[in-house]
Amino acid sequence: MSKYIIIAGGVYSGTGKGVSCASIAFLMKQRGHSVQCFKLDGYGNIDAGILSPREHGESIVTEDGIECDLDVGHYERIAGIEVSRKNICTSGAIYKELIEEQENGKYLGQTVQIIPHFTNKVQERFLEIGKEVEITICEIGGSVGDIESASFFEAIRQFKQKHHSEVIVGLVAPIIWVGTIKEFKTKPLQTAVKSLLSFGIQPDFLLCRVDRPVSAKILDKISNLTNVSRDAIFDAPDVDSIYEVPIQFYNRHVDDLLADKLHLKRNGCRIHKYRELVEKYMASENMSVIKIGIVGKYDNCEEAYLSLREAIYHAAVANNVKASISWISAGEVENEKYEKKNLEELQAMIVPGGFDQSGTAGKIKATKYARENKIPFLGICLGLQCSIIEFARNVCNLENANSTEFDKKTPFPVVHFVEGQENLTKKLATMRLGAYDCELTKDSLAFELYKKKIISERHRHRYEVNQNYLDQFEKNEFYVSGRNPESGLVEIMEIDRKIHPFFIGTQAHPEFKSKLTNPAPLFDGLIKAAVNRKNICST
Repeated sequence: MSKYIIIAGGVYSGTGKGVSCASIAFLMKQRGHSVQCFKLDGYGNIDAGILSPREHGESIVTEDGIECDLDVGHYERIAGIEVSRKNICTSGAIYKELIEEQENGKYLGQTVQIIPHFTNKVQERFLEIGKEVEITICEIGGSVGDIESASFFEAIRQFKQKHHSEVIVGLVAPIIWVGTIKEFKTKPLQTAVKSLLSFGIQPDFLLCRVDRPVSAKILDKISNLTNVSRDAIFDAPDVDSIYEVPIQFYNRHVDDLLADKLHLKRNGCRIHKYRELVEKYMASENMSVIKIGIVGKYDNCEEAYLSLREAIYHAAVANNVKASISWISAGEVENEKYEKKNLEELQAMIVPGGFDQSGTAGKIKATKYARENKIPFLGICLGLQCSIIEFARNVCNLENANSTEFDKKTPFPVVHFVEGQENLTKKLATMRLGAYDCELTKDSLAFELYKKKIISERHRHRYEVNQNYLDQFEKNEFYVSGRNPESGLVEIMEIDRKIHPFFIGTQAHPEFKSKLTNPAPLFDGLIKAAVNRKNICST
């Protein structure tokens, strides 16, 4: 049977549960164990597919096409775990399953209840994901005491009771620094522990979030008041990068404690190469700086485009430069008074994905600027579609060309629904989701970057390139360089390098598969082009 590490959060959401899970998973993998991560989220949505990025951050798409919240991205980026539909479970998904089973007659004569029906479903998921690994790490979304997570904690209590020696529970909670009196306050953390105890769960270890050094005396006090062994209480300080967290945990011997509590062998932790890479990442402050503009539509850009930001940093480190990201509001670019100097100083531009019409005019305007001024450009999903619309209007002279997403009556629908999707009314999981193959054209920029003919990237979109207009694009040297080998759908387009040094767009989201140890090829190429532009401009 797998060993289980359950991670809960206290006091407020956003304490770092996801990063903690991923960091622990990374360390246990480096000790030679097979590991999986799993998240239970209390919201009633089936998945994160139609949650607003402004409210909940970006949605990550797995290889098999499930839309998850951004914590799942940490599992992949930090721990190097490839996630699937098995790695995420919401209350909504379990309730849907129970309702469907009830409708099919499974519970005839029974009253369907939280206990045992809901809690049994949760425990079944624990066992399912733990089948093929030695260690399963589970994150509970939200905070202890949230009403929507109560049934999860009851399921954990039952699971721990049945498999006592195989399950340990950790709590991530802050020690609050009160600036007005210049003191740490442990009461909120103590209250979180008591909330966990109210579910019949005693935490086995604590990760105490702090924004400054904390004395051993404070941690001794917490041990006294929470009944958690002092050697199982760790300070978890704020760091400049999420990639430092595994190193901080390693330095504090968190992995040793977990191995002891789960009766695992005291294997060595092979972290040295990773530490060197992170030190290089952190030393980017001393490297040459390149400025990358992201023309986005969401207000909380860093959360809405978190994977995008990380993919840029991964590629920058690989190229020994520091990336300075300029978050550019697409809505502001639409304004006629927008100062072009904000675009002039860029060494590269990315136009990322998004839904509905808001901000689209600004993205198209920025894309035109990048094309005309030969700024290295990467269009992702809607970014590719905007580049197609812009090119059709301003190069192919197809006036009012548009996507049918934004103008159903456009005379030139250069982006459209593929046949069979026109009458869809459901919004959830009706897109092209998950990993799809792409066959690249030899001698293309894409082939040069990926260095192979068949690639696979993850998708999250409804609208496709209208192939009726490809001849007109190609006459003006905007070429298709990647297609899905089964459907023939356009995956990648690029402008001939004789005209533009680096102008490429993809229907996929290559940022989802980028890692610090393995940057995504399109981002690596963009950074190289940005460095080249900077060198040319400075000579």
